[in-house]
Parts: sequence; C-alpha cells; structure tokens
Amino acid sequence: MPINAGYEYAEAQKRLDDAKTNEEKIRALEYMLSVSPSHKGAEKLRLEIKTKISKLKTKIEKERAKKTGGFSIAIKKEGAAQIALIGIPNSGKTTILNKFANTKALVADYEFTTRMPEVGVMDYNGIKVQLVEIPAIFLGFNESNKGPSLLAIARSADLIVIIIDGTRDCEQQIKIIELEFSKNFVVLKKLKSNNREGYETRKCLVIVNKILKNFKCEYPVSWVGDFKDAVWTMLDLIYVYTKQPGREKDFPPVALKKGSSVGDLARIVHHDFIDKFKFARVWGKSVKHNGSNVGLEHKLKEGDIVEFHVK
Repeated sequence: MPINAGYEYAEAQKRLDDAKTNEEKIRALEYMLSVSPSHKGAEKLRLEIKTKISKLKTKIEKERAKKTGGFSIAIKKEGAAQIALIGIPNSGKTTILNKFANTKALVADYEFTTRMPEVGVMDYNGIKVQLVEIPAIFLGFNESNKGPSLLAIARSADLIVIIIDGTRDCEQQIKIIELEFSKNFVVLKKLKSNNREGYETRKCLVIVNKILKNFKCEYPVSWVGDFKDAVWTMLDLIYVYTKQPGREKDFPPVALKKGSSVGDLARIVHHDFIDKFKFARVWGKSVKHNGSNVGLEHKLKEGDIVEFHVK
C-alpha cells in the first residue's frame, strides 16, 4: 500500500481483488485511481493504475472483435481534419452529408438506411474537410457486430458531430449516444469540464436538424444552416494563403492550428524555407500595416497572406 493511502484505497484494493470480469476490474481500478494519493511520491502508483486500465480496455476490445467474427474497418484520414457524423436512426445524418459534401448517399424515410460508413469531403473556403457518416446508433450498439469498430472510427476523428432530430426528444437522443460511447470508455466533452479517470475525452458538437424544440444542451450546439462555420470553429484551425513576390495569392490556402507562426507555415510549404529564411511579408489581421516584414516567430491569423523571402 502506498504511503499516506487511506481506508478508501484499501477498500478499492478489496474491490479489485473481488472483481471477476475485466469490466469490474476496470471500475475497481478507476475507483482506486480516484482515491489514490495525489502527491508527487504517488505518481508512479497512479501511472501503474492507468496502465492497467488501458491494458484491460485493449483486452476487452480484442475479445469483442473475436466474438463478432473479427469485424474491423478503418477510414483513412484525408484533408485538414476528419469529422464523424453520428446520431440515432433518421436523425438526418445522410442529408447533411449529401448537402455539405456533395455526395449521393441513399436517403430514405425508414430506419438504418446507412449500413456502412459513408465518406465525403466538405470544402471550407478552399480547405478540404473529410466527413464520415457513422451508421445510426441505438441502445446496445456497442454490443452489436460492427458497433465497436464503428465507434472506434468516431473516437479517432478530430471532431464528433451529433446530429439531433429537433422534432423528437433531444435529451433522450443524446443520452443514447452518451451511453454507447461510455461503454467504449469514451466521454464526450461538454461545455463544462467532465473528464473521467480512465476514459478518453473527445471533442463534440451538437447540430440540431429539422425543427428545434427547446432543450437543455450541455455541449456546444449549432444549427444546420451554420454547419460549416460551427465545425470549423470547433476544429481550432485557421487558413492562411501564401504568395510569390509580384503575384496574386496562391489557392487553395493552407490549414494551420490556431496560434501557428510563420515558421510553422514555412515548414509545411517547403523544407528549405527555414534554413534559407530572410523575412516574410504579411497582409491581414495579424499585422498593423499590410505588407509588414515579420520573422519566423510572428503569429498568424485566419485569412493572412504570407510572402516568403529567402536567401
């Protein structure tokens, strides 16, 4: 037992000893982590607990794949970011995919039209963003044949977008999705912090489709008409342009993380630009005067135009 561990830790150890299934062991370890000492001397202990939790989760996922015939699927990420569209049956996911990614996926008024992930590419001011529609989620989805693999696609995406049918019980739709992700050891990030020991926290946006009924939402929320801007805002990305001296700006622009510098852009544009860099001229919101000379550390803002000058 670690130094300064109280009776709660001893109780957690007893729960772990009595646990029969891997799921029970994970719950016991999560409790143990929550009551374990938080001082510096207990860092190794906490790391060991987290490692055990991670290994048990991996073991559970492998066992599920084996029981379901080893079904596995992966979607290669393309563009600046990958967005997973999820929702209950007939929430409008396919309609949104077709509208914003110019796809022609089947839309019907019966449930479970989408059987496998549908993929499209959305254009945002020249930046390509990949949209992946996950088949409809239902109670027990995680225990279904393809459920774990399909949820794994969503958890690996840069943003999870929940499509809500505003004509139905909005809170219930979200609860179903929360529950199925929880079974997969994932919590969706709310407006207020809701981190959970032993769980992954994934960024999430709620898009209300069809007619809106008033409901309390603990997640960032927007509407179909603002879909593109809302998704882009949640990604924490900016787009900037490059140009050559004496010419107009190049197209398409380049996607960067918010807070990126001229040096970050230089590394993307050409591997020699850093070593041969003299200065850059910038037009846009990040400078007081258009055409200002700046160095590699200058922070860029969305829509900036950058002209590199090298030795």
